[in-house]
Amino acid sequence: MTSVEVEFKNLLLQNEFQQIKSAYPFAPAFLQANYYYDTAARQLHQQHCGLRIRIYQDRAEQTLKVPATITTAAHHELVEITDPLTVGQARALTATQTIATTGQVAAALQERKLPTTTLQIIAQGVTQRRIALLPAGQLTLDQTTYPNGQQDFELELETTEIAVAEPFYHQLLQRFSVPQRPVVNKVMRAISQL
Repeated sequence: MTSVEVEFKNLLLQNEFQQIKSAYPFAPAFLQANYYYDTAARQLHQQHCGLRIRIYQDRAEQTLKVPATITTAAHHELVEITDPLTVGQARALTATQTIATTGQVAAALQERKLPTTTLQIIAQGVTQRRIALLPAGQLTLDQTTYPNGQQDFELELETTEIAVAEPFYHQLLQRFSVPQRPVVNKVMRAISQL
């Protein structure tokens, strides 16, 4: 499956996270384990791409994100290419630091001249995710814990309606006195925790 993802993102302090969590109708939190891949020479990073295997309780997926258009500190447009996996497949792949070599992700990597055999896990983290479905889009709060015990907090608004989402996003930040912070993507934050 391939889709274009439009996101507004901001890093949060823990108290800001708690205030926003209390203000919107978030569904119960769920866990996802994230394993991030690149080559030893960081070829994916150099191409502004990200590759991960994500494991949920009952399913898994491998996803390649590639830039779609110009992005800003808060607004990102990415093409997301995702292959579904079973939990067993994902666990076997992460245990051997490999990815599935068939499917759309492998084909997209081949187009970018990146052999799957050169990939390895470069970072990981476990995210507790909360989602609220709102008229402006899908509002997500992530609390991610890294292997060293450090945590971070992130707000994300994913949408297909930029004209509705952008004013809502800025009003939300203003309502909770949250400054616009440049967002470092999850993979780079995970790498910084090594």
